[in-house]
Amino acid sequence: MNLNSSLIRRSLRIQEKEVASAAQDHKILQPSTEELLDEEYDSEEHRSRKRAKKSANAETSTKKNRIPAQFRKVRGKLGLLERLAKDVPLEVVLEIFCYLDPKDLLQLARSTSDLRGIVMSKSSENVWRVALENVRDLPPLPEDLNEPQYAHLLYDSYCHVCNHKDPEYVLWSFRMRCCRKCLSTVFPIFDITFLESQPPEFRSRWDILPLEYLPGDANKRRVFHPGLAAQLKAEFETLLPGDRSAWLAEKLTERKRKVSHRAVMKEAILDRLDELGWREEAKIIMSGWQVYLPRDEFSNHKLVDQSKKLTEYGTGVLDSLCRIILDFNPAQRLATKQPQNPIIYQRYVDLMKEYNRTLAVSDLREPFPGIGDIITHQLFEDLIWNTPHDEYLGDEFFRLKISEYLPSIIDEWRPAKIQEVVEIMRQFQTAATVSDLHLATSVFKCTGCGLYGQTDMYYPQMFYHRCCFNNPFPNGRSNERFTTYSKALRAFLDGGYATIGPWMSHKLSFNEVKSQMSRVIIKGCSLDPATATIQDLNSADPLIECTSCTSVLRWAGVNVRTQIQPSS
Repeated sequence: MNLNSSLIRRSLRIQEKEVASAAQDHKILQPSTEELLDEEYDSEEHRSRKRAKKSANAETSTKKNRIPAQFRKVRGKLGLLERLAKDVPLEVVLEIFCYLDPKDLLQLARSTSDLRGIVMSKSSENVWRVALENVRDLPPLPEDLNEPQYAHLLYDSYCHVCNHKDPEYVLWSFRMRCCRKCLSTVFPIFDITFLESQPPEFRSRWDILPLEYLPGDANKRRVFHPGLAAQLKAEFETLLPGDRSAWLAEKLTERKRKVSHRAVMKEAILDRLDELGWREEAKIIMSGWQVYLPRDEFSNHKLVDQSKKLTEYGTGVLDSLCRIILDFNPAQRLATKQPQNPIIYQRYVDLMKEYNRTLAVSDLREPFPGIGDIITHQLFEDLIWNTPHDEYLGDEFFRLKISEYLPSIIDEWRPAKIQEVVEIMRQFQTAATVSDLHLATSVFKCTGCGLYGQTDMYYPQMFYHRCCFNNPFPNGRSNERFTTYSKALRAFLDGGYATIGPWMSHKLSFNEVKSQMSRVIIKGCSLDPATATIQDLNSADPLIECTSCTSVLRWAGVNVRTQIQPSS
């Protein structure tokens, strides 16, 4: 009786250890890989080494055929690996391990305690590094992960919350894999209630928070990681007020690195598909899905939305991706009508992306045409619509065409638009010329910003003001052609709020009141209003006092709304 009670108590203790170990292994807030492996194998080390008796010898002959005779009496299921770890010199073992895949190294670390000690030791860092370098086209190691953690995220195909096999999603910002059920039950929706629970500084910089879009959600809702969010909040609240701005900037940089690393992963898949001749079709699905599909079936597919890159041994995955393309794209694309052709949409997207890249490296101190001016220009409109629709052009094609056509377009567009602004100024100053646009007294306002208050602008700010692009296309044919794609393309540009019409000046007006107030400030700085430019005032940066509320501030922070005078 006492013996049975002892065995029962011992069995219960073992079960409790196993449950506790499993719960610890799959906490939502992921531990380091070393901790994860330690927890996984601590329970193994403390378990009884006794094995249950087997009533049948069905596996005996199979094992004898598999294990050489000299090793058949070695204790344990992994006797060969035990012999390798104990008898072979460490230098030789590490050299052998360098030829393994990262996935194999993970399996070795989980096989025996001796091998775990070797694989997870500090001396094996180079082994992991070489193993990852052997993977074709693998992006560099993320700064917040070590090599075993990176391999764990790449190759361990189970839900990190519930241990379910083959999870559908990789939550890259959370550094974890997740099944559909856990995604909907474990991670709360990011909403105003959550944001109000965060420090005030987070509310304007919430892009530092660990967020993920719900795959396939029509409303593009996001979820947040409770553990990581709480960790960020606690870390922020321990900082001194003077250190918080630098901390926020650092976290924003880290967040951008994670997002860019995910983009590198997808680009690697496209590069492999390019070798098979399917890159164009994949890009059409990714950018043209708004036209004829309820969602981006390519980017959201579990074979693409993952942290693992395609390798030379991933031909089965490549075949599956090609089947996705064949299933979703050509048949539906060919069945669509011309006004909603995804090929046309793809050409608009490629042209807009390349023009945005051009603007990013251009000197914008002089006016540049807007995207709407470019996509409706006769040269580019002919390329988009008159090139045969079964011919893929691609971003490289439009990059070359922009380099070829843009100089002549600017030479034609810029003087005409500058003259329009001068004519607006002449309604109040009849002798105004182009050179007067650079003066600090030349203040313009937008009459279309009534909801948020009028926006005051200096040259050349009005050429990049949002309201000036919120216009229909003057050419009726261009307007009709573009209308079909306008909604999807606005979402592509700026979350649904971008305006992509041609630049027009009809919402601009000269602000005579603010111009006179600027004269007061300029004279107070001992400058000549007839020659002082906005750069001169920025350099002087005078200290200014408001005569209505006695506020004192620098020129850069002035919001001129009443009588002002320089402070003595």
